[in-house]
Amino acid sequence: MANKQDILIELVFAKNSSPSLTVRTAESAAKPLHSLYDPETEAATLVSGFNFIGKGLLVVLGLGLGYHIKELITKYPDAELIVIEPDAGIYEYAKAHGTLKNTISSLDVVVGLKPDKALEHISKAQIMHGMRQLSFFKLQSEVSVFSSYFAPIIKALDASVSVKLWERLRYTKFKDARTKILLIDQKYFLTKEIERAAESNGHIVEKVSLTKGEVTGDILPRLIRKIIEFKPDFLMTINHLGFDEEGIIASFLESIDMPAASWYVDSPDLIVRSFTKNALSNIHLFIWDRHYIPSMRSVGFENVIYLPLAADEDVFRPMELSKHDFRKYGADTSFVGNSMVKPYKDNIQKLPASCHEAVEKLAAALSKERVSLSSLIADHTDLKDDINKLDTHQRLALDAAVLWKATMLYRAGLINSLDFLNPVVHGDAGWKSLLSKNIQLKPELHYYSELPQLYNASKINFNATSLQMLGAVNQRVFDVPACRGFLLTDAQDSISDLFEPGKEVITYSSQQEAADLARHFLDNESGRRAVAQAAHQRVLNEHTYRHRMLRITKEMRKMFP
Repeated sequence: MANKQDILIELVFAKNSSPSLTVRTAESAAKPLHSLYDPETEAATLVSGFNFIGKGLLVVLGLGLGYHIKELITKYPDAELIVIEPDAGIYEYAKAHGTLKNTISSLDVVVGLKPDKALEHISKAQIMHGMRQLSFFKLQSEVSVFSSYFAPIIKALDASVSVKLWERLRYTKFKDARTKILLIDQKYFLTKEIERAAESNGHIVEKVSLTKGEVTGDILPRLIRKIIEFKPDFLMTINHLGFDEEGIIASFLESIDMPAASWYVDSPDLIVRSFTKNALSNIHLFIWDRHYIPSMRSVGFENVIYLPLAADEDVFRPMELSKHDFRKYGADTSFVGNSMVKPYKDNIQKLPASCHEAVEKLAAALSKERVSLSSLIADHTDLKDDINKLDTHQRLALDAAVLWKATMLYRAGLINSLDFLNPVVHGDAGWKSLLSKNIQLKPELHYYSELPQLYNASKINFNATSLQMLGAVNQRVFDVPACRGFLLTDAQDSISDLFEPGKEVITYSSQQEAADLARHFLDNESGRRAVAQAAHQRVLNEHTYRHRMLRITKEMRKMFP
C-alpha cells in the first residue's frame, strides 16, 4: 500500500448528483471508486451479479462510499458483514458523505490494518460465528487502486473458500459401532478415568489439551483442527471445562451439529449460572446429583440426565500391603478430605463486608440441615436485601462461601465426635484449627498412588459428604468398596439406589449414630469384611467408569441418531 502522503482522495459528484470519490496513489492515476453517472445503479448491478447463498460470513473488500454495501445488506440481511478498508481517509469520507453515514458505526469495518492483521480479524470473526461459510465481495475499483494491499488478503480468502472448511466440519455422526469421543482435557481428576473407560469399552478417544487461563481465541483453533482431523461423534467435558461464559464455543458446536456432553461432578449451580448462553439443544448435561436437574432445566438446558459417580477398578482395588504400608497408612478410623478453609476464605474475600454476616448465618444453618441453598436463602428474609444487591459473580461467590463454610462446620463436628477413637485425618493445614487434640492430622495424599493404599489399610474409612451434594454420594463411596475396604458414610438420598443399606453400605444420620456405629464395627471384624465384600462386588457389577461411559455413549447415540 502507498504511504499516506502519496494518496490523494477527492470528493466528486456524479451526473445524477450522487457523491463519489476519486483516488490517486503513487501506484495509479486518479480513479473513481463509483460510477460518475449513477453510483446507485452501478452498485445494484454489481451485487446482482454476485454469487452468494445469503448466509454466513461475507467479507467486503473496499468501503468506498458504501453504495455496494447498502445493496448487500438489503439483498442478504442474514449475512454477517466485515468490511476491509485500507485507508482511513476513505472511511472518514464514508462517514460524512456515504450512503451508510448514519449506520456505518454499527458495521464491522476494519480500517487501516496491515493485511496480516486484517486477515487475523477475519479469522477470529469466522471462529466467533461458528465457522460459517465464508465468501468475499470485491469493490473492484478500490481493489485495483490498492492492489498491493489487497493481493495477500484475496489470496488467503481464495484459499479459505476453496478449502470449504464449513463442509469439512459438518459430517454424519455415529456411523460406526465404535464411537469417537473428543475429550476436553484440563487435567481434571476424572479425565483419565473417562479416557480409560471409553477405550476399554472399545471406543476411540482423542483429547484437546487446555491450559488454565486460556481464552476462547486460543482454544477454538485447536478444537477446529481436532474436529477436522479426528471427526468425533461427540465432544465431552467435565463441569463445562473449556466452555466460555459468552457461549461462543457452544454456539460454534451447535452451528456444525456437534453433540456435546458435560458431566457435572460438582455443583452446577456454582458454575452454570455464568454459562446460561451455553444452554443449547446440542449440549447434554449429565448430573451426579438428581436434585440439580430442575435447576438446570430452569436455566434452559433441555437434556439433563442423572449419572452418579463411579470407581476406576484398575486404580482402586484390593492390595497386598507391606508392614511399611500399614505403618504409613494404617488406622482404626481414617478420614480423607479438604477442610474447606481455603475455598471458604477465597470466596468470602470476593464479597462486600455487608454480606459476611449473611454467609455466616446461612452456613451455620446449612451445616445442621442438608437443604438447597436457594430454599435456605428464601427462608432468611432478613438477608435478602444484601444478597439481591450482588451481581452474578458475587452471588456465585456467596453461594460457594456458604457451601464451603457449612461443609467445614459439618465435617469438623462429625470427625470431632469420633475423637475418643483417635481417628487420623489426611488433609490440608486448615484442619489444624478445627480438630480436637485427640485427632492426628497427616499430610494430604495423592489420589491415584496413595489413596488406594489408605483405603486398604484402614479398618474404618469414614466419610462426611460435602454439602454441595443435596442427595448424591461422593467419590469415596465407590472408591473405598472398590478396594474392598469398609466404609461408614452419612445417609444420602441416593445411596439406596446404588447399594443395599445394612448389607453393602453402613450409614449414619447423626454424630451420635456415627460414633456408635464406628465403635460397633471396630469390634466386629467379620461384619466389616462381609459388608466390604458385598459392596466390592456391587461396584464391579454396576458402578465402574466403564458402566458410566456405556450410559453416556448410549444416551448420546439415542439423542443424536
